[in-house]
This record gives sequence, C-alpha cells and structure tokens, in this order.
Amino acid sequence: MINMQKWTRNALIGFVLSGASGCETLDTVTDVFSDPIILACPDYRILADASEIIHYLDGGGRDLTDVVFEGEIRDLRLECLTKIDKETRVGVMEVEVSLVIDANRGPADRSRKAIYPYFIIITDLNKKIVYREELNVGINFFGNRTKLSFTSNPITIKLPMRSDFTGENYLVYSGFILTHAQLEHNRLRRKQRKQ
Repeated sequence: MINMQKWTRNALIGFVLSGASGCETLDTVTDVFSDPIILACPDYRILADASEIIHYLDGGGRDLTDVVFEGEIRDLRLECLTKIDKETRVGVMEVEVSLVIDANRGPADRSRKAIYPYFIIITDLNKKIVYREELNVGINFFGNRTKLSFTSNPITIKLPMRSDFTGENYLVYSGFILTHAQLEHNRLRRKQRKQ
C-alpha cells in the first residue's frame, strides 16, 4: 500500500510538471527564480555636525543637571533590493534606511521618554537632492535605564535605476535635526575634542 501511494504521488508530480512545461507558466517561474540583477547600495554619510544632539530643559540653564536627553547616531544601515528589467536595464532600487542611535537619559528628564528628530537626504553625485524627509523616532527608558542603543524602524525609498545610473550614483546623508544653538554647541564640542 505504501508503494502505491508513493507511485501515485510521483505520477501526480510528473503529470503536473509535464503539463506545465508546455505552457507559459514555466517561463514565468523560471524568470522569477533566475538570477536577479544585484547592484551595490548607495554610499552614505552621517554629517559630523549633526551626529549628536543634546536637549536641555526649556528655559533652563545649560548645566549637566539641565540635560533632558542626549543622543548620537552611531551608524546608518542600508538594505537594498533591485527590481530591474534584464533587457532594458531600467527599474528601481528599494533602499531601506535605518539609524543606530545611542541614547542617554539626562538628570532633568521626568517622563522617561525621548524623541529624536532626524533627516534623510539622498542626492546624486552632483549634490542635487532627489529625496528629503524629516522624521522622529521615540524611545522609552524603562526601569532604571539611563543608556540604551536602538535601531530605528526602516523607511523604504525607491530610487530609479538605469544602465548608466545605478546605486553608486547616489549618496545618502543623515543627521539629527538641530536648532541653531544645538548646532553651534556640537561644533564647539568637536573643536574642543580636537585640541
């Protein structure tokens, strides 16, 4: 009885495959599973002056005890998926971008929450902006935690591709969205570190 079931199953598989070989479905399946065109992700930069943020109490001083939260962008992660026509070499690259942030809770924090505003800008190699978005990522400092590292939820950006314009023709930039005072503070700190 077991041999009969095995024979029936193999015959059924053979019938399905032989029937599929004569139709367009097999071509579609072959196209789906054939080697895709894989292109390199764009290069990226974390802007040094915007890689850190310190948020102080509104209207307060600028002492260590006035710090609500701090953050530093440690890394930018890109994952890319290409969808390109093999004949025309035209298509899109879906780029998933996420940030790795080190977060610190300051002494002035009472909510155990922090919201980090950041931007993503994509340019071509001539510095022409092709994409720009401002986003926020929020975290909670649970329990007694005052430091943690986290990765933001990825956002997906579609970039046009063609044979002479691939992922290597784009640059991805990111950093925190800062006030003028925060930007000047970062520049001063970077200058002091170099001395």
